[in-house]
Amino acid sequence: MNGRRSWIKLVLLVLLLLAGLSVDGRGIPPQWDGGSASPRWSVRPMNVNCPPPSCITAKDLNTLWASPDATQYIRCRPAPTGYWMVELKPCAPGTLFQFSRQTCVGTRNWSSC
Repeated sequence: MNGRRSWIKLVLLVLLLLAGLSVDGRGIPPQWDGGSASPRWSVRPMNVNCPPPSCITAKDLNTLWASPDATQYIRCRPAPTGYWMVELKPCAPGTLFQFSRQTCVGTRNWSSC
């Protein structure tokens, strides 16, 4: 069981780094949309209190998991080794992932988990 927890912590750390979060938890700098003089998000929406991703049971494999960055979500996919691994996927522009609905929704309809 301790080995599984270590593996989950490692996966979450990698996901945080891939999502652009700093390890100290200060968040993501705003992204610029190119031609605009202002950032797309002043504070990027975060999914908090969501269950950690797991790719073990059949139910886990068919679940979309919340990424810390709400503009992305996590799904399980087969690994070449025969096991399953997590994959970070983006939501469509202008939408955020909502775990309870298992889909990306418009920003006005979004709430964390």
